[in-house]
Amino acid sequence: MRLTLPAAALLMVAATTLGPAAAGATADTATATAARAGATAPGSTTLGPAVTGAAAQAATTRAAVAPRAEEPAPSDVPGEVAMAWASAPVYVDETQSGIVPATEAERLTDRVDGRSPAVYIAVLPATALSDMPGDDDAARAAAFIDAVAAEGGPDGIYLVVFGGAGTYGAAISVDAPVGEAVETAIGRHTRSQQVAILDDALTELGVSGAPEDSGGAGWVLPLVIALVVLAAAAGAAFWWHRRRAGDGTEGQALYRPSFDVLDDEADSLDDRQELAREDVTRFGEELDAADIHVADPTVAADVQAAMDAYAAAGAAVDGAPDDHVLRAVRATVEYGRWRLACAQARLAGRPLPARRADCFFDQRHGVSVTDWMYAPPGGRSREVPVCAGCRDRLTGSAR
Repeated sequence: MRLTLPAAALLMVAATTLGPAAAGATADTATATAARAGATAPGSTTLGPAVTGAAAQAATTRAAVAPRAEEPAPSDVPGEVAMAWASAPVYVDETQSGIVPATEAERLTDRVDGRSPAVYIAVLPATALSDMPGDDDAARAAAFIDAVAAEGGPDGIYLVVFGGAGTYGAAISVDAPVGEAVETAIGRHTRSQQVAILDDALTELGVSGAPEDSGGAGWVLPLVIALVVLAAAAGAAFWWHRRRAGDGTEGQALYRPSFDVLDDEADSLDDRQELAREDVTRFGEELDAADIHVADPTVAADVQAAMDAYAAAGAAVDGAPDDHVLRAVRATVEYGRWRLACAQARLAGRPLPARRADCFFDQRHGVSVTDWMYAPPGGRSREVPVCAGCRDRLTGSAR
């Protein structure tokens, strides 16, 4: 269509009048660094997943007035988290209810609601981490946290769980030792105990309301009974071993692979290191053989967690791990195999397999985190599963 000169001039005037308004707020955003969670085989701080990685502190400085979170795109997970946090401090992706059930999410919400500085928790699929740019999980977690802040995430303490891949923390425009808190919490639990890791991290940050803090003394009598029984069993075991003059028959169990070996094949540290490398290699072959390709996000999260566990265990055995690290490798491989079995069970429509056994000394203590060489009075020393509390009492490190 051809415009006459007056019509063109009229359009020019309209465009000038209705042009974009120049109103932009500026914000300086520092890069957030994230802390790896791996947990550990009990107490380990050298590996990722249930064995460790190191948690690092992130601090992001943003403008005083944060941009309002807008409706995220369908695949914009950071945007979804920012939007969710605008109305509630705890967000659990629907595919992750097996990691943090609804009842625990509600309890965590009650615990952090109204805190100063504000605390925000997100529990997401492992794919939310793997989809971010970065050379390793720590860098990808930092990129994710930066993205949430850029989408209008509120100022405060961020605690983010990525399926079975790990737990990360960051402080956004507030001063808080988030990295140290997350690292300490990870060292006390296995990777599968994400609720306990979150609770411990909050406690380290000075947030009251931990499960054991709730009022009432109904737990005192069972605890006293358990301690008396444990003390009696430990005393009897000590007497029996003194009587038999058997040294070295009790203590934290040394690394044993998932496959059967003769006792003399794991005598030395070098032997145990070689067995651990073979165990990790076998686990990798099991992952390759499974070759699971599915669109179900729950199954995908299980597979991703199993692959993350394999990567963490492989990184640990590449060096010269000591027995403490080797025990962590064992826990990580066990966790990875469990997540792979969960994926296969979901696909086949079978019930999910059980995790580690409950604590040998008292099932009420919950799932075990390591194995201990224990000899009952009159019996032979054998390997039993123990919880974190019993492990600390047996090693004399309980506070």
